Amino acid sequence: MLNYIWVFLLGGGILFGIANGRADEVGEAIIESCGNAVEFCIGIAGITAFWCGIMDILSQTGAISFVSKLLKPIIKRLFPETVSNEKAGEYIITNISANLFGLGNGATPSGIGAVTELQKEHIRLSGDTGTGVASDSVGLFLVINSTAFQLIPSTVMAILASSGSVYASKIILPVWIVSILSLLSGVITFYISKYMRRGLKNIVRGRGGSRH
Repeated sequence: MLNYIWVFLLGGGILFGIANGRADEVGEAIIESCGNAVEFCIGIAGITAFWCGIMDILSQTGAISFVSKLLKPIIKRLFPETVSNEKAGEYIITNISANLFGLGNGATPSGIGAVTELQKEHIRLSGDTGTGVASDSVGLFLVINSTAFQLIPSTVMAILASSGSVYASKIILPVWIVSILSLLSGVITFYISKYMRRGLKNIVRGRGGSRH
């Protein structure tokens, strides 16, 4: 679907420029943009390689493993399914650790694995099959994953630096503040909606039982 949107926007822009008698300007803009795109990719490749190297050093020195050990008790508390399904816990810890150190691409496979294992364990424990509704743990994980806190926002810093910004590193503190606030508000909202939903279910069940 996204490919169709891009084609529509690109084709529409070119046709609009030609219709307004600016075909030459459109052609020049396309050529200039292609050159800028190549320069941008080369610039961001070097910066990304630098931060990936830093992350690899942190991994080899045991920093990521240390963070994983700190997260393990919290993960078991937030996601009860991980007590009986260690694989789900490993996926969650890997995902959060990857996001924490700015390795967004590395977090995707573990995120998919975490959702799969959490839902599988929920079905096994509750016997709730065929509903197609995500479990509470899956919902909470998606909230945490979407509001991922990053110690080093390497991707954004790389984009800013490759675009010529001399203040790329200045975003670290604001990113920490925004990430913490969004994480807290997301988790709080999740639990409020969870208990409200349970309360509504209990009310509906009580009304249904009183009719008999």
